[in-house]
Amino acid sequence: MKTNRPIHVLLAGIGLASLLVYVLACSTAFSPDDRQVLYPSFDPQSGALSFAIYDRKSGRSEHVFSGMQLHADTNFHSSPMRAEWMPDGKHILVAQADEKDRLSLTLLPRGVAEPIRHFGSIACQDATMALQFPFAVAGHWVFLNQEHGFVRLDLRTGEGVTTTNLLAMMPNEDGKTIVGWREAENDSGEFGLVNPQTLEFQSKLIITNSIKDGTFPIFNSQAHEAIFIAHVGTNQEFQVQRDGQKTFSRLISRPGYDVKVASIFLALGPGKDRAFTTYLSQTEGQTNYECGLLEIPLSEKPLRFTPLFSVKSDEMVALLAQPSLSHDGRTWAISSAWLGVKDKSNPKPEDCALFLVEVDRRLPKVTKVPIVQPNVRDEGMNF
Repeated sequence: MKTNRPIHVLLAGIGLASLLVYVLACSTAFSPDDRQVLYPSFDPQSGALSFAIYDRKSGRSEHVFSGMQLHADTNFHSSPMRAEWMPDGKHILVAQADEKDRLSLTLLPRGVAEPIRHFGSIACQDATMALQFPFAVAGHWVFLNQEHGFVRLDLRTGEGVTTTNLLAMMPNEDGKTIVGWREAENDSGEFGLVNPQTLEFQSKLIITNSIKDGTFPIFNSQAHEAIFIAHVGTNQEFQVQRDGQKTFSRLISRPGYDVKVASIFLALGPGKDRAFTTYLSQTEGQTNYECGLLEIPLSEKPLRFTPLFSVKSDEMVALLAQPSLSHDGRTWAISSAWLGVKDKSNPKPEDCALFLVEVDRRLPKVTKVPIVQPNVRDEGMNF
């Protein structure tokens, strides 16, 4: 049956209603030259959520942005926000939910002599909805998803256009067009390309299988191909579809463990021979879940599991764990900053970190950048 909520269909079962979105910043982003990694951290002064940049050459981090909201009944709230690199590598875009139906955007220059640009009080149906997915950027436009449509903002002029076009807008690798997704009938979905100027949608592919709740497919418009996690009975299955036909599949399994894909996003390696995502697994007798990198070869080679940290619950990990793959495909990054917010009693506080995994090695090398948990209580971080 058709629905007017394409974003919510993809996130069904994650439990958004119970999520205080102060941790939606828990996504990582490589700079276009892969030299720096943008990741969530905590302001050393206030304890509020902030963003830091890790320089891979020097091994040092620099805090670049902190967002707080003041309220009469509390000291402060961490501002719900998301940050990502712009394609030119010279700017960082930060979005903050000021109110339930208001957003603000800040464009931070990096290494260029330009002023900081701030776009305040952008009207939207649900400000937090715009923070749940990566920004779709094409040229000087940025697209912000809403429950029923999207907002297109011109970063040169500040002009905004709001539409009720029932599409989820996602970034495309070419930086010129936008990938659009909408629900079709019988639990299927339709991918296409969106002209950022005219907003015209050109259908490219219909996925006929039931996509796993909370997983967004990889879409290749040139090959008319989609890669995603599907339901097969009680199991999860990695699938490749081309022109609506399944061309490859394999079950997600691990002998001796209950295992499942734990991220809403997949990343495809540069050789198109592997996909990367986050997994959760637990064996009999364990109380915690092992969380780490899952490499899925597009062949009969075995799945590769790289443990990174543990969590006490699998609740909402699919939304909180938003990893990224470097542009050269050699390094995968994930932040577990939400552990410093959601569960201060986690048995391994040192698990709160930025993890960089070099995946171009026979045995992956892991670099761990600790994220110091805040000592100051943020009243807005009360789960």
